[in-house]
Amino acid sequence: MPFTDNCDLYGAIHEDGINLVVRHIMRQRPSLFNYGTADVAGNREQWCAKVEYTADVKNYGNPIFTVESYLPVLGADSPPVGLSFCAQLTEAKLDFHPSNAVALPAELSPPLKAQHFALHLRICASIGCPSDKEVDRIQPTSTSPRTSDVGLKQPPPVILHGKLNCFCLDVFAVGHFEHVSVLGKDSLMGKVDDLDIVDIKPDALEANIICYLKTALNVILREKLTIPLEKFFFSFSLLGLATVSFFPTPNPPIPNNPAVEKDQLKVFLTMKVGP
Repeated sequence: MPFTDNCDLYGAIHEDGINLVVRHIMRQRPSLFNYGTADVAGNREQWCAKVEYTADVKNYGNPIFTVESYLPVLGADSPPVGLSFCAQLTEAKLDFHPSNAVALPAELSPPLKAQHFALHLRICASIGCPSDKEVDRIQPTSTSPRTSDVGLKQPPPVILHGKLNCFCLDVFAVGHFEHVSVLGKDSLMGKVDDLDIVDIKPDALEANIICYLKTALNVILREKLTIPLEKFFFSFSLLGLATVSFFPTPNPPIPNNPAVEKDQLKVFLTMKVGP
């Protein structure tokens, strides 16, 4: 059956194409996927994983890492103390139903459900663990500064450097696309339904990390990757005689639009010709 039996225009993108684009972006804009403090960003030996990037990154002086503030030691304010850290997203792979590019763990109840997608992320990170000698550089004080003290001079922060003992986590997620109303506009949004991290103990620690990562993914999808459906609408004049317009084909006759199936994200459009 032709793809256009129930619509006038059909388009699709294969998961292999999306994954290829993601790999290109990771090489062209590595700073979007690698984060760390200044001392880590400037020292390749401190990186948790090798960063592959194109010659243009070096030729144009683009950053490899996004430099972040030092990780504060909670409760230390006289003086404040910061630690080095490194966080890198080393792998990102998307898999449309049916699942064949990402092997889901048993906790996510494979196989992948119809009209769903799977996601595999590999995250490597570490905190710089200072030696006792580093910690001994901090001079203890008898009182802590109070923010209410007008004109009180804050002590400069102390940055503790140390060896990074890196670890890597394999994160798996499953989700779907849904239609939502955003600022009065009908929009398309990806949503993560469930998430699992391989081999994290104890269970409560795993639950807390999963909660954070699931929340972060859904917030990023909501803020950065929500697509107004009007993007799929377009029209043009045909020789000045008529206007040709395209819009998403409704249900019925198309039960899922866009559709996540056969390793592809598919979109079906209907054409209307008017004055």
